[in-house]
Amino acid sequence: MNKLEDFSTTFDAVTPWAGIVGDGYHVDFLGTLTHVSLGLGSQSANSAIGERFVQTALPILDNVNSARAPGIRNIRGEGWFEAVNWLVAAKEARNAFVMVTLGAWHGSQAVCCHRALQRLNPMPAKLVAVEPMPAGVELTRRHFRDNGIDPDDHWIVPMAVSDRNDPVFFATGLPAAGSQNCYSTNAPATRESYLKRLIEVGQTEHALRDLLLRNSTGITTTLPSAGGGKVDTEIKYVSAITLRDLLGPFDKVDYLESDIQQSEILAFPPFMDLLKRKVRRIHIGTHGKDVHWALRDLFVRDAWDIVFSYEPNCLHETILGTFKANDGVLTVRNPDLH
Repeated sequence: MNKLEDFSTTFDAVTPWAGIVGDGYHVDFLGTLTHVSLGLGSQSANSAIGERFVQTALPILDNVNSARAPGIRNIRGEGWFEAVNWLVAAKEARNAFVMVTLGAWHGSQAVCCHRALQRLNPMPAKLVAVEPMPAGVELTRRHFRDNGIDPDDHWIVPMAVSDRNDPVFFATGLPAAGSQNCYSTNAPATRESYLKRLIEVGQTEHALRDLLLRNSTGITTTLPSAGGGKVDTEIKYVSAITLRDLLGPFDKVDYLESDIQQSEILAFPPFMDLLKRKVRRIHIGTHGKDVHWALRDLFVRDAWDIVFSYEPNCLHETILGTFKANDGVLTVRNPDLH
């Protein structure tokens, strides 16, 4: 576990992308284009915007001490682990490649993984992007098209990931919120609080109208945005899908990536047997130390190889540098399928 020295040369197989970037786009070391309207380019892409030549750089783990080269921004910190998994999963694939991303947002993980596959080990691929917000679904379709991927050839699933198929209360709004889940907003105690709140303010009739006509409680809440600000959201019913539903059609899934804002503690535990039978590699951005260790213990129990395990909201010193983690890092490998 955490043998980072084994991955110190992972990116040696990739020449950092260089070329002309179209107006309004960021680009990363693989050549993945991200339009500025998607709102995430600043974390993992070159800073250039506009019709000009751009030279990118390879990912590095250190996001605390290392100085940036002038004019270049590259993947750092938690993103280094994601990038390692794109490349390793791509190189290990045989014949056809299946990748599933949970909490796709605008589909960045799927697109980057596909880009790594085509650069290192070209073959047919099926991408499955699960994203509950309509705006996120449309952004995912755009991001696919911007990178030469026909979204109609893949699965873009407009649902939340849960442990069952009952519709869930979900904080919907702009994708920029980044912290929505069906763990906190759909918990029994939270549902009870919605009821009490509506009764106290005399809005039960209005709520009934919202529920029957709009699948919504009419309740609004403010959540932190991915950029550090605040975003207003509305608690609405959203359809839910399980890992059994998603994995069922496939004999094998090469790589499953998840960033579902603590809902991972609902989505994964009921289907550990199925994951062991079908999935070769999993990467989870974990939320909360208790969730991180609970999931890690489940994978250890089922004899998965723990590749990376770093707690969320911590500063980690490693042989490849120091990184500050927001989400936790949990990568596991299935020895039964290698």
